[in-house]
Amino acid sequence: MKSTKRYLPILAAGLLLLLSSKLTAQSAQTSFDSTLTLPALPCINNLPMVLTGPTAVDYQVNSTGDASHVSLHLQIKASGQDQANNAYQVNLEGSAQFADVSTTSYDIPFHSQWVGQGAALNFALTGVISVFLDENGAVSYTQGKSLDPTCTN
Repeated sequence: MKSTKRYLPILAAGLLLLLSSKLTAQSAQTSFDSTLTLPALPCINNLPMVLTGPTAVDYQVNSTGDASHVSLHLQIKASGQDQANNAYQVNLEGSAQFADVSTTSYDIPFHSQWVGQGAALNFALTGVISVFLDENGAVSYTQGKSLDPTCTN
């Protein structure tokens, strides 16, 4: 029992050093303005809409031992209106992890909440956004890839 108490702090310090030395990360955050153009959908009375607002993309490469993976988080907060001048605000967010750290684009599933003001309808929408990287590994732009046309109220 005495030897366990004596060596426990040394073992704990060694374990902490071992765990902290195996995990490394590179990260970057990119911010820019986006324009979201939503096609005519039944949940919004078949009226297309355009919204603009800031986009933030967090890009992180994590390494554990010999293995690496990419973590991406995307958030867009935008406002605008449909063709009938109904005002909307949207919060769109998506996150994903990928094993391939050498590719120049990643597809991120997203969920979003669209809030109409006044008589405009509220709805949720899901889909996929592609995030593209430049030759230096920095986020260069994003582009909508697919949209689930089934809106939920």
